[in-house]
Amino acid sequence: MAVRDTLDRFDRYCELLYALTGVEPVISDIEPRAREDGPVRAISYIGTPEPGYVTGFTYGLSLSSHPDWGTKGRELCVTVRSGDVEWSQVPARVVAVLRGICPFNPGQVLGYKEPYVADSSMNSIVLAEPAVALGSGPLNLGGIEGGARMLDLVEIVGAYPIHSSEREFAYLHGFDALWSLAWDRFDPARAPVA
Repeated sequence: MAVRDTLDRFDRYCELLYALTGVEPVISDIEPRAREDGPVRAISYIGTPEPGYVTGFTYGLSLSSHPDWGTKGRELCVTVRSGDVEWSQVPARVVAVLRGICPFNPGQVLGYKEPYVADSSMNSIVLAEPAVALGSGPLNLGGIEGGARMLDLVEIVGAYPIHSSEREFAYLHGFDALWSLAWDRFDPARAPVA
């Protein structure tokens, strides 16, 4: 799995994210479940998309594959209204545990037994379209080979922190029912809506 991981590939990903955000990131390594699967990194942007927010992208999920993805890889992205950079690392921690096991499909709800961040009771995420504008289509991390750019397409999936009661609501009623409720998708300190 980690054969696709090269410093050039990671650098291209960071360059594409810089073109989208215009901000230098804070990069954190997250311990993967299995080292042979390759690295997992949290790429955090403080004050993005605006002051008072933090945005985080994963790197490492796209080193694996899943039949649901077709020819594209996937990475996750979270945006919350918080000054706590730990929120930007939540998707990378989820990827570190579930990569190779979970398809990470939009509409999927994933949970954990403990809160993701201190001072919050949220211990689940729901996957959907990313909150950050990413341009049109997937990112191409492919390098140049023989004078032609190779394709290595990566789709970004949004991750939104939710409460365990909301996770259970989605299990019972489906993603659309949860998504249609009135809740602030950027507030990790909000009360549960279900």
